[in-house]
Amino acid sequence: MESCKPVSTPLEPGTKFSKLSNEDEKFDRQTYQQAIGCPTYLSVISRPDILAAVGALSQFMAKPSKNHWIGVKRVLRYLKGTLDYGLKYSADENPTLVGYSDSDWAGDINTRRSTSGYVFQVANSTVSWSSKRQRTVAKSSTEAGYIALSLAAQEAIWLQKLLYDVGFKIRKPITIFEDNQGTIELAKNAKYHNRTKNIDICHHFVRERVQSKEINVVYCRTDDMKADILTKGLA
Repeated sequence: MESCKPVSTPLEPGTKFSKLSNEDEKFDRQTYQQAIGCPTYLSVISRPDILAAVGALSQFMAKPSKNHWIGVKRVLRYLKGTLDYGLKYSADENPTLVGYSDSDWAGDINTRRSTSGYVFQVANSTVSWSSKRQRTVAKSSTEAGYIALSLAAQEAIWLQKLLYDVGFKIRKPITIFEDNQGTIELAKNAKYHNRTKNIDICHHFVRERVQSKEINVVYCRTDDMKADILTKGLA
């Protein structure tokens, strides 16, 4: 891969990976696992732009196919063309904590589970990010967004306490940007009982924090959603 041709995105737009079927060509498991190890490490340490792609491909380490291997090679080609990418941090005496929450409704074609993604910035510098498959199947994009927003709210509260412990007082409420209007309504208004009674109680954490004015959920356009790369696999 040292002489490979770089590409502009970790995955091609619209790429979906399915489990190995009888018609698929199998690929060597050990080679696959070794190749995806380095991108996995980078995605956690300093490259949130590849986390969604790596997460999607890591599902198939036990039984990879040739198609999955093509996906891994594309991630490596993307890394080859972005060797100078990284995280930059700057000093700020009065930093603000801002988050972005996003979801990819029913994006997993094998289980139809959605992906939750969030990213948090302090003084405009990225400090925390996540891309995780949701544990249950969401019945709508609003529900998927609500589940993702709950995870983001939990991270926001934890980060606020961590920053306080190291000497930074973060102003409340903490702003989390969301691009789904229905999700914002669910987080701010408890009267939508019929639309939320099927959602696990634990996800209503965000509504509680909004009511206590610790979290403020603000709408942003999808084009401005910084967490989008954590659910779509496109940088």
